[in-house]
Amino acid sequence: MPFVENQSAKIYWDEQGSGEPLLLVMGLSYPSYMWHRSRPVLAQTYRTIALDNRGVGQSDVPPGVYSIALMASDAAAVLDAAKVQSAHVFGVSMGGMIAQEFALQYPKRVRSLILGCTAAGGPHAVQAEPKVLEILMRRGMTPEEAKEAIIPFIYDSGTPRERIDEDMAIRMKWYPTAQGYTANYKGLWAGRRTGVSSK
Repeated sequence: MPFVENQSAKIYWDEQGSGEPLLLVMGLSYPSYMWHRSRPVLAQTYRTIALDNRGVGQSDVPPGVYSIALMASDAAAVLDAAKVQSAHVFGVSMGGMIAQEFALQYPKRVRSLILGCTAAGGPHAVQAEPKVLEILMRRGMTPEEAKEAIIPFIYDSGTPRERIDEDMAIRMKWYPTAQGYTANYKGLWAGRRTGVSSK
């Protein structure tokens, strides 16, 4: 299994496919395995490189808050380990914030930027509705309860339950520790308050 060390954490990454490099950055507390539906299609054309953000999946869970800038530096370390100078960068949700920060910190390393269901943060960002924020805070919820509570907000009502269950089986296999989740969550909301950096 490939890992790279960056700022006191061992970061898991892997690659599939061939072609121009495409860096895949997943959202809040989700492992890179959650690309399982789209990655096989992307890997037919691209050399896909995916990482587990720190605190998630097989990456280390160091103490502290994981800022968006810190996680962007993890992504850069992964590209270094893969011996990739520049890549297309695809981020979803919190991964989209990381991708934007990556583009600001390392503009020459970005061939294109693909953003899904994300925001730039900052004082003018549209906040999620209170019910979503309550679920994301997970106060008093077991992992199973938290998993079920978020489903209506991340899946269309017409999504077959068996497809959701397939996704959630992966989710639960790599469910983050409380420390890892909190460190990601606090970093995400710090980024939403301040926006991505202005470097």
